[in-house]
Amino acid sequence: MGEVWGYAPPGNRLAVAPWGMTTDHLPHRMPSHQAPGSPQDALPNSPAELLRTGEGGDASGTPAVAFVDEAPTPAGPVHFATDIHGAVLALQFIEGSYPRTLLDELVRDGYATTMRDDAKTGTVRRAIEAWTQGEVGVLDALPIAWHHGTVWQEQVWRGLRIIPFGVTWSYGQLARALGRPTAVRAVARANATNRVPLIVPCHRVIGTDGTLTGFGGGLHLKARLLNHELRVMGLPQPWKA
Repeated sequence: MGEVWGYAPPGNRLAVAPWGMTTDHLPHRMPSHQAPGSPQDALPNSPAELLRTGEGGDASGTPAVAFVDEAPTPAGPVHFATDIHGAVLALQFIEGSYPRTLLDELVRDGYATTMRDDAKTGTVRRAIEAWTQGEVGVLDALPIAWHHGTVWQEQVWRGLRIIPFGVTWSYGQLARALGRPTAVRAVARANATNRVPLIVPCHRVIGTDGTLTGFGGGLHLKARLLNHELRVMGLPQPWKA
């Protein structure tokens, strides 16, 4: 196994973060794009629900383990975490602005231990690196740990993965693709709760009027990701980062 990073609950600002930083060095922020959700958008999983066999813990309630790594992207480096099976749990842009750090998110989900282990994170890191180098579709087959969302949220997140590389859809287009043409607002709410951006490409959803809309971490990141994909496709890059 790799190096163990013990860390304290979110209230303790001396918790050990990736690469030897404390969580004081990871940005904390409150996004403006999150609107109050409906009951179906509530997160169903408590930390206790994640302390179970199959999620990295054992039958006695040993806390689950998350594996954290870093990769470069056109929007700056990202931190991401996988579970014991290599499925992606969460991803954050280091230059982004979020209400909680990646490690705090993991604590909130019941992952009481993080580790460095290339066997668990290497596939995801190499796929992100390949996407950054212009390989189309390389992120599409990466496994995602969907357990932190509702059935509806998961449906929307899976729908995001069918939007082609270099293409943008409106929230209305995504709603129609999901067979729920009148659920535009619900699609937007679910889109805003995506915790695996880039791999679940919510950056490809824009406003009906063709403008950039809310993106966890900041619109400058969304612009960089879209411009990268357009550049790979040999198309103009109109977005202002």
